[in-house]
Amino acid sequence: MIKIKKDIYQCASYIWRNTFLKAYRAYKAYREKKYWSEHMEHWGEQNQDKTFFIVRRESTYSGLLSLLMTHLVRIDEAVKRGCIPVVDMQNNFNVYLPEELIGKENAWEYYFEQPMNYGLQDIKKSRNILLGSGKVPETFPYNDVKFASGEDGRIRYWQEIAQKYIRLNEKTENYIKELEAQLFSPGDKILGVKCRGTDYLRAKPEGHPRQPEIDQMIQKAQEVMVQQGCNKIFLATEDGTVYDKFSAHFKDAVVTNKKEYVHYEKGPIGKVVYSDDKKEKYLEGLEYLSQIIILSRCDCLVAGLTSGTIGAMLFTKGYQYSYIFDLGHYSKEEYKGYI
Repeated sequence: MIKIKKDIYQCASYIWRNTFLKAYRAYKAYREKKYWSEHMEHWGEQNQDKTFFIVRRESTYSGLLSLLMTHLVRIDEAVKRGCIPVVDMQNNFNVYLPEELIGKENAWEYYFEQPMNYGLQDIKKSRNILLGSGKVPETFPYNDVKFASGEDGRIRYWQEIAQKYIRLNEKTENYIKELEAQLFSPGDKILGVKCRGTDYLRAKPEGHPRQPEIDQMIQKAQEVMVQQGCNKIFLATEDGTVYDKFSAHFKDAVVTNKKEYVHYEKGPIGKVVYSDDKKEKYLEGLEYLSQIIILSRCDCLVAGLTSGTIGAMLFTKGYQYSYIFDLGHYSKEEYKGYI
């Protein structure tokens, strides 16, 4: 009797897994794919002469700069199609929006104005709502030094788009101005240095730009300080080892907005623990964004080829001198996976 019950259970379980459960999972995947595909919706009858393009991205743990760059591409797409872009970091998970605030607050507006001053609240009863694809679009070639440095001219287009449509809100701008007043004095000539953490130097991720060693960065920074007459270094790094070595060499000339540093030991590349606290999430994003904006406003730049470097190049009004290391890319044979 027990064997018969066991056989019936196993048979029922097999049928469930291979019919109903399989069908449910397929249906769920279909609904998910449909939701994140580009499609038109009608939320009301207002603004019938306008089409609003919802700039969004599938739920992701990606950082603020990654979101910014993919949103920038979608904003450009929307404008080219005659639509009004509206950035939505409200209706799905992102690391800057606590779970209890999904659907209630737009994390984009914690830091930025809307591209054309229309927010989700303004268009909630509008007729023509085009929800953009949530897939990551093909972005600019950020692994290409000639693009990043402006050598081939391609980045100028994206600088114009970024500086026109991605604008800091008043609170963020005031915060950065106050920070700059604390870090710098009138008449300072500032060298910005963007140095990727030693996690990359150790792990050597395949296909990613090869990063300069810390001593190479220090040597180049010293050279530029002398040649360009800089008296301050704004150091943009999350790595405590980098900060310690720069401070030991340049002493009080080194300033930074970073409050806490990571000392990489072992683990995945760029391992980050995201806080569940709303204030902490907001401040993490603000600190990083401030770092990129201040870097963009320095007089000179020395940097490895990183997404942060691209961010600074998008927002700069122009450097008196810039140098981005061109060291090729890590090979499959070099990749270590963990640091």
